[in-house]
Amino acid sequence: MNETLPSFLKQSGDSILFKSDGELYFYIPEKYFDLKVAEYQGDCISLLGIFSYALKENNKMSTLRQFNYPTRFVTKPYKVEKLKSVKLIKESKPEDYRVLCYKKDDVVIVDIHVPVDMDNAEDLINLFIIGGHISNTIPYDKIQNYFIDNISYNDNDYDISLQLFGIVIGELCRSTKDVSKPFRLTGSTNMHDYKSISIIDIARLVSPYSAISSNNFNQALVYASVNKNKITSPLERVLTGEDV
Repeated sequence: MNETLPSFLKQSGDSILFKSDGELYFYIPEKYFDLKVAEYQGDCISLLGIFSYALKENNKMSTLRQFNYPTRFVTKPYKVEKLKSVKLIKESKPEDYRVLCYKKDDVVIVDIHVPVDMDNAEDLINLFIIGGHISNTIPYDKIQNYFIDNISYNDNDYDISLQLFGIVIGELCRSTKDVSKPFRLTGSTNMHDYKSISIIDIARLVSPYSAISSNNFNQALVYASVNKNKITSPLERVLTGEDV
């Protein structure tokens, strides 16, 4: 870990501590624990460093900030609180969170020598692409940086053009008003006004054939029957009994 430390953190040996007199709060989505990208290790928690945080100083809360260290590290909060159905920003939907709380001299990062492991890259892909869990607290135009940093921190390379990630992100992030429309085509200049979906669910938005060929047949059949996209293929006409 060679990042420049924020003013409220300090290094002590191989650990990073919270040095302010107030408190630090990490807002970890409950789904992180469901998906195993956040896990308890005794008194500590191992988690992927992609989440929102805030500081409380002089009984005043700071604005919400984004923790941008997209790989695994271990942390040791002095307590964990649960929040139900909270909107972190006005554009986001209500979600459940576990709030990791730190006071002065608590260990925010147990060991700066974080593991270099391709499983960390798999965690990110499972979270963002397979799961479709990209928090819109992350500006749309910054999402690609998480993929770049994640693979760099884990001493590897995707060995593909980064343009491919741009294409994938462009499909994963949809209009909040009409999920059938990619965010990039909405004309919105609000980089938080998007919702993400799983790459598996994109098929139902493209064409009936794409929908019916997805991996959950019962769900795919429903999606294919309600798909409003006018793009068809010869196979779709066979399936629907139309003349080819």
